[in-house]
Amino acid sequence: MEFLIIPVVFGFAAASVARGKNRNPYLWFALGLVTGPFALVALVVMKAGPGEDQGYE
Repeated sequence: MEFLIIPVVFGFAAASVARGKNRNPYLWFALGLVTGPFALVALVVMKAGPGEDQGYE
């Protein structure tokens, strides 16, 4: 069961951070689902995308 829950949690976490950084949350959900913590690290390192600031740096 953990094989399903843990990747989904990483997917939702990546989508949430991506939305805050003006990135495509659907793409980052998929990347978080497949790569897990590596997608989160990539998002944290990236600068925010163009558009209205959502509060994350």
